[in-house]
Amino acid sequence: MSYKLLIVDDDTDLLSILGDIFREDNYSVITCSDGSEAIDKCRHTTFDIVITDIMLPGANGIDILRAVKRDTPETIVILITGYASLETAINAVREGAYDYITKPFKLEQIRLVVKNACEKIALIKENKQLLKELEKAYEELRLIKRILGTNGPSMDAEADRGGSITARDKTLISDDLTPHLLITQTHDASDSFVDNLERISALHDRGLITTREFEICKAKLFQNLK
Repeated sequence: MSYKLLIVDDDTDLLSILGDIFREDNYSVITCSDGSEAIDKCRHTTFDIVITDIMLPGANGIDILRAVKRDTPETIVILITGYASLETAINAVREGAYDYITKPFKLEQIRLVVKNACEKIALIKENKQLLKELEKAYEELRLIKRILGTNGPSMDAEADRGGSITARDKTLISDDLTPHLLITQTHDASDSFVDNLERISALHDRGLITTREFEICKAKLFQNLK
C-alpha cells in the first residue's frame, strides 16, 4: 500500500532531499516549511506519518505533534531536531511522538525509522481487520443460535466444570441441539428467509459449520416459514 507522508522542515535543502528519497521509495509525499501550514494540511488530509523539525516558523514541531494527535491519533509523528536535549526528547515521547531523531542523521537512519513505522501501521490495520472479521463471525454465530432458538451449551462452562472438550465438540452447534428443531419458534419478520439461507450457506462453504449443522439450520428456517 502507498503511505502518505507529510515532511516539515524550514531547511529547504534537507526538505527537498527527504521529499525525493521517500518519493523514490514509493511514498506519497507532501512537504512544507512552515509549522502553521503543516497543521492546516493535517486538518484537511489524513497522513500516515508526519516527519517534522521541532524549530519552525509559524508553529513548532511539538505544536504540530499535539495538533496531529488531537485530530488523528493514529497518525505517527517523527520529530527531528538539531537542538537535541534529554528534556525535549522526554517531552516529545510524552506527547506521543513515535521517534526522535537528532541532526545530523544518515538518510538510511530515517528511512529505517519510517519503514518500521509503516510496519506498525500495517500491523494495526491488520489487527483492526481481524477484529472486524471476529465481530462478523460472532454475529454469524448469533444468527445460527437465533435460527435454532437457543443459546446452546457453553463449551467454556463445560471446561469450567472440569469436562474435556474433544475435537468433535468444537463446532458451532452441538449434536444435542437437534431436539430444538421440534420446538415452534416465532419467525422474526425482519430476517429474510433467502438472506438467512444464503448466510448459513456461506458459513458452510467456509467450513465454519458442518454439513449436518447446515441441514439442521436449513430445516429450522423452513419450519419457521410455516
